[in-house]
Amino acid sequence: MKIGEENGIIEFKKTTGELKDSMDDISALLNKYCKDTIYFGVMDDGSVKGQQISDSTKKDVSRIIS
Repeated sequence: MKIGEENGIIEFKKTTGELKDSMDDISALLNKYCKDTIYFGVMDDGSVKGQQISDSTKKDVSRIIS
């Protein structure tokens, strides 16, 4: 299943492990468009890979983005 394509406000990440490496991209998109949507567990072509994440990972993602 594919959920679409990346664009100026939608970003796909294969895993949450890519979050720290992509903070510059996220900041740039937020500065330019004032919004950004990040989907984890999605390949660059939009196909859903999926990912199991723990509560501590959810907290880490929130902390890093804020």
